[in-house]
Amino acid sequence: MIQINNANRKWWVLAAMGGALALIVLDETVVGVALPTIQRELGMSQVNSHWIVNAYFLVFTALAAAAGKMGDLFGYRSLFLGALGIFGLSTIACGIADSGAALIAARAAQGLGAAVIFPFTVAMITTVFAPEERGRAFGIQTAIGGCFISMGPLVGGFLTDVLSWRWIFWINIPVVIAVALTVFIAWQVPDRSAGKTQGRFDLTGLVALIIGLAALVVAIMEVPDYGWSNPFIIAGIVIGLVSLSLFVVLELKIQNPLFDLELFSMPTISVMNSIVFMGEFGKIALIVFGALFLQKTLHFSPFMAGVALIPAVLPSLFASLVVGEFSDRYDARIVSLIGLSLNAAGMIWLAIFVNFDTYWILIPALVAWGCALPFHFVSTRRAIVNTVPAEKLGQSGGLTMTAQLLGGTVSMALCGTILAGVGRFDGLYWLSGGLMTLVVAIGFLRLRREAA
Repeated sequence: MIQINNANRKWWVLAAMGGALALIVLDETVVGVALPTIQRELGMSQVNSHWIVNAYFLVFTALAAAAGKMGDLFGYRSLFLGALGIFGLSTIACGIADSGAALIAARAAQGLGAAVIFPFTVAMITTVFAPEERGRAFGIQTAIGGCFISMGPLVGGFLTDVLSWRWIFWINIPVVIAVALTVFIAWQVPDRSAGKTQGRFDLTGLVALIIGLAALVVAIMEVPDYGWSNPFIIAGIVIGLVSLSLFVVLELKIQNPLFDLELFSMPTISVMNSIVFMGEFGKIALIVFGALFLQKTLHFSPFMAGVALIPAVLPSLFASLVVGEFSDRYDARIVSLIGLSLNAAGMIWLAIFVNFDTYWILIPALVAWGCALPFHFVSTRRAIVNTVPAEKLGQSGGLTMTAQLLGGTVSMALCGTILAGVGRFDGLYWLSGGLMTLVVAIGFLRLRREAA
């Protein structure tokens, strides 16, 4: 009989955190493959169907920072288990939704649970592993998540074709139960931060952040229907930018902010979070819009679209472990920038060849993306958690998750707008590759100045 003891406890915690990551990435990939079927069965427009993904990302993005701060204030275990309950119940609701509005609402509730789960996985792994072991630990966690990424398109396509798209949500439930039981038994770390960082919770800043993100993303998503010159779009963009500017001003003035924005003055923090942002931006561009391209342009079935995306997700399984070891052995920041360069090359390849309407010529880009993916989420996190103070692990995890999910939200909005506006896929891959190249250049310059 397998027992949990002090010798193996951290590995059980790591397994649970890998399962939590698996929940999130599986949810992303299976929804992307099933999206055309869901759109058709629920009678949704193309732009509105994107809110099945975007509602989840929007809530996740807006609340991840607050969740990370709450972890620093109150500890992790109870909040983590409560968030798993919310995620599980909303997952069931997604599966029984009978309208687009109901599904979008349930996806938003999933985002609420995920906003707590995801940043806590970073803080909880960092708490139980020594600094010199964290790269390996994050590599193993990402490899577990990578297994579910690789299964996501295939399983999502199979379930959608053979059973129903509703099963892409219901398959999460056993994982939720297994993760909850493991954390309940294995996590025995005292809530050491609860007494050290008490202070007034930044509710005003949270409201400003939510309003800013919501207004900006809603405006961008609705551009294909209303146009850039529509007063509704202009008002949304203005309200979003003003609210986010107000958020920055508030965070710089108060004693206990959601974000310690002074962390961004550290090149390691700003550059690594930019790489995380671009990793999620590229993931949405390739997985969600890649699945749309395969089904709408090449006329693949959902199942075959899942099979076709395997070259993109399978390499990440092996690359995660290698990147984790490299991150402990070499400068994790430079390792991260090398991975982003590889991702940029893959996106530019897609931009050049996607209009050939031939699948086989796209495979080198898919493989390059799969190899590059762990660089965005393993070496970057190793660099970040070894830079910030221990009492800010939850906050830094929330900050990194916000960067990641904001990348997904912005990607969904901009790529959806480009596709709806021009009806072609090359533009969104040119955008992705160009932004990644820019971040690589700025990143090397900032880190070189820091070293000097």
